[in-house]
Amino acid sequence: MSGRTPDRLLETQARELLAAAAPRHRVPGAQLGLLRGRERVVITHGTRRDGADLPVTPDTRFHAGSIAKALAAQLVLEAESRGELDLDAPCSGQADVDWDDTPRALMSQTSGRPNELPGGDDSLAGFCARVATMGRLHAPGRFSYCNAGWSVLDLVLRERSGAGFAERVVERGPHRCTGRQRGGVRGVLRRDRGDSAAGAVWWATADELLALAARQLRPDGRQDDPALVAAMQQPTARVPGATVGDAWGLGWMVWEQPRAFGWAGFTGGHRAYLRCFPDQDAALVLLGNAAGPLFGPPGGSALFDDLLDDLLDLLDVPVPATADATAPQFAPDTRPGQYGPVTVSEGTSGLLVDGRMLGGAAEHRLTAAYGDTWVVDGGPPGSIPLAFSGDEGAEVPAFLYLGPFAMPRLA
Repeated sequence: MSGRTPDRLLETQARELLAAAAPRHRVPGAQLGLLRGRERVVITHGTRRDGADLPVTPDTRFHAGSIAKALAAQLVLEAESRGELDLDAPCSGQADVDWDDTPRALMSQTSGRPNELPGGDDSLAGFCARVATMGRLHAPGRFSYCNAGWSVLDLVLRERSGAGFAERVVERGPHRCTGRQRGGVRGVLRRDRGDSAAGAVWWATADELLALAARQLRPDGRQDDPALVAAMQQPTARVPGATVGDAWGLGWMVWEQPRAFGWAGFTGGHRAYLRCFPDQDAALVLLGNAAGPLFGPPGGSALFDDLLDDLLDLLDVPVPATADATAPQFAPDTRPGQYGPVTVSEGTSGLLVDGRMLGGAAEHRLTAAYGDTWVVDGGPPGSIPLAFSGDEGAEVPAFLYLGPFAMPRLA
């Protein structure tokens, strides 16, 4: 660690890092925000994707995507504190929805429900009803990321408190919910959309996300209850293979070394990251208008991976610890198989993953990282880790985790 970067150099060094890395990963436009104590820095680069002559400015909003889940969780917790809903009672008894899961199970991503996203014309009630007819991926209790559950939370919040996610976010400010955005002009938000709490209609600037980070790091007790904010940052379910974090809290992903919480968005061709470091009273935000493929560069995922260590150094945050070399649970010959749309096969020099059903190249070679977690050969920035998982003591994996998403073994 080089020691604290003088305040006058923080913006200059961050700007140089972003200007060098964004073209390298073919990200047309980006915002980078850094929070260090009371100091807040936002820098921009490049152009808006929908107008080559329009530069990205500090006021340009990007899809913030699933970072919205933290706001949705906080709104649900606040509603419970007012006695409007019950975290541990089935949603079916609190709203007109056929989901027997509790709000707590949905916020902790342990319902086992399929990770469905609404169509463009899905209403909130219609989408929730449609997913209710689908089978679970697994019995409740195991972590598996489920966007659909947040639409149910939105419905419960609306029916029990009188206003749903979108309305509550507009009330709180400065964050924005909009239907779409072209050239900086925000479209009209449909309040009954099925994806509102999942984040597809939420746009934000880096500065707005830093404001959210500051309130999560230093809740003042007026608008943000410190006890509720702290509860959101406590682990509720371990992430198999620690593919994208160590555990999920209630709306935030949680990391242990260094201690951090945050999450990311992958929506509408945009990539968004927010990471908060309570021990250093620091946070970083990166927004880009090119998401990138799941298994490697180019794009916003690669840009984040490329910049992360240097940005942590600027914030005096330790570089993340290397995962322990735990012994794998599953023998080599048990891993190949069909997991949802993903095919894993045995190659001449290791495992191969077929990414065509996910919009990627036909095959990627995987390399063992630790335990039952594998990474794309060469570890290109932006590539998402995979992990084989199953019940304790099982000899054959029942799931492949593509990042946070559980894909059941089919054959």
